[in-house]
Amino acid sequence: MSLAPLDSAALRRHLAQSGHYALVREVEKAAAKSGAPFLAANAPLAEARVRWSQAFDASTRVAALEDALAHARDVPGQDEAFRRLKAERDALRRAIKAGTIWEDSAGA
Repeated sequence: MSLAPLDSAALRRHLAQSGHYALVREVEKAAAKSGAPFLAANAPLAEARVRWSQAFDASTRVAALEDALAHARDVPGQDEAFRRLKAERDALRRAIKAGTIWEDSAGA
């Protein structure tokens, strides 16, 4: 099976029209900071797609954790849950910033 070339501009337009433009920008910024493998011009298309999805998933998870933290902050008796959410968010942010998010295999 032959894969069609990835049309980044069309993907950005589609995601922007679907209300995801801000998240795409966050993925691109995080990818640039962390040396994302999918940014390499010589990256195989299949690997680039897997890695881009991985970056999107990580950025989406960070956003979800931020939202959960904002809500948990106002709920009495949720100190432990708040600490766990914050620890997960902080660890994921560090992994993105350090580039360790890319250390697992692209085929996983």
